[in-house]
Amino acid sequence: MLGTKTDRNYRVIRSLGQGSNAEVFLAQPLRAPETRVVLKRIHRHVAALPKFRQLFDAEVRSMAKFSHPYAVRFISASLDDPNGPCLVMEYVNGITLEALLARHRRLPADRVGRLLAQTCHALQAAHTAGIIHRDIKPANVMVVNAGATDESVKVMDFGFAGFSSKPHLQLAELTGKGSVFALGTPGYVSPEMIRGDTVDGRCDLYSLGIMAYELLTGRLPFNVNDEQKLLQAHVSEPPPRFHRIGCAFLSIPLEGVIQRVLEKFPNERYQSARELAEALGAATGEKDLWAKTAPKDYDAMSGTVEIQFTPPPRPAPNLPIEPYRVSFSFDAVLPEKMAAAKIKGFVGDFSGVVIDSDPGRIHIRLGASGRFRKPEPAANGSSILSWFKVIRKPLVQSGNEPIDIELCLDKPDPTSPRVKVTINLRPLPEFLPKDRKIWQTRCERLRVILRQYLGG
Repeated sequence: MLGTKTDRNYRVIRSLGQGSNAEVFLAQPLRAPETRVVLKRIHRHVAALPKFRQLFDAEVRSMAKFSHPYAVRFISASLDDPNGPCLVMEYVNGITLEALLARHRRLPADRVGRLLAQTCHALQAAHTAGIIHRDIKPANVMVVNAGATDESVKVMDFGFAGFSSKPHLQLAELTGKGSVFALGTPGYVSPEMIRGDTVDGRCDLYSLGIMAYELLTGRLPFNVNDEQKLLQAHVSEPPPRFHRIGCAFLSIPLEGVIQRVLEKFPNERYQSARELAEALGAATGEKDLWAKTAPKDYDAMSGTVEIQFTPPPRPAPNLPIEPYRVSFSFDAVLPEKMAAAKIKGFVGDFSGVVIDSDPGRIHIRLGASGRFRKPEPAANGSSILSWFKVIRKPLVQSGNEPIDIELCLDKPDPTSPRVKVTINLRPLPEFLPKDRKIWQTRCERLRVILRQYLGG
């Protein structure tokens, strides 16, 4: 990649590092050679995953709607760069909180309060936009002008952090098989993400609380080398009190703030990033910390982002409309944990199977167990063997054809538990209904049942 030109007219200068999903480069815009940007190229094995294009498009469009002075700015994205899908982000010349902590071991309480309050401003704006970061940690917070009176933060890696507008019910939650994966970094991940509960912006506040504990004391609350024991500690163990780890010099009010934001359940924590920042101000003796750390001349509606996508292919003309497709929509108050339980119950009660699950979409199939196979024509001749071959492949009875269910979930208001549910019913191409009226009756019955299960 070094020295090459990308599809978006950037020249790669050098590598800045890489992770499991992407490699990051310092790059130079050809139209503005005096400036620098960060180019994040997605690894090929990630881009090869099923439906990567769909998820890349949806998540980048969500990210493009968010811009804040305390967050690294998203500039552009390309799915079809010859070097692979890539993102272009603002380049920030600073030092991460992780490096700053390694240099100083721990930071003064008033400085921690100011830096975290600025981080809270970025998170408050993101949560209002329906974006959850899910991986807040010192390595993802850059400090600009470190040590100066005007030092400020830039929160990094909002891209592909996860967006609350498309609920994602993992396959393991719907089938009871396999593990529910918790996103984030083990040392900072919230208990609800480990439990597989519904997550919202308060999971970022927990991670910010872990980061505050580390900045103030010089250590993580749970110093465990075994990852499974570390995750269990997040779920069940209280963080050590300051006096027990040699940090009795920190004030009792400040410890109270940290203990509250590290509660195991979201309802017991501060309910917004602003509320946490105001509590930090009161505990560190900094009046009006929220107002003092607010970015100057910030307009939440300002900032436009250039995005380049390959237009979706247009359908060929004169294609027949799906004659058997039935669609309907309704609204339901449906927290994700409850949704997973209800859908799993429906699938079990009707002997169905969950085919796959993506953010905002679940594919279910009813009545298509292994015994339903399309019969093959008999071989030439009328031998007993060819007759037996056909008879051993049972046919599906008319009115009992398998049904594919596509269940789509969307949250127009990310702060509300109300979900818009859209359901598409289709027959399998191999087993088209023989009686249109019976098919419509079956679909209407399923519509009523699904509304009952999902609370519509």
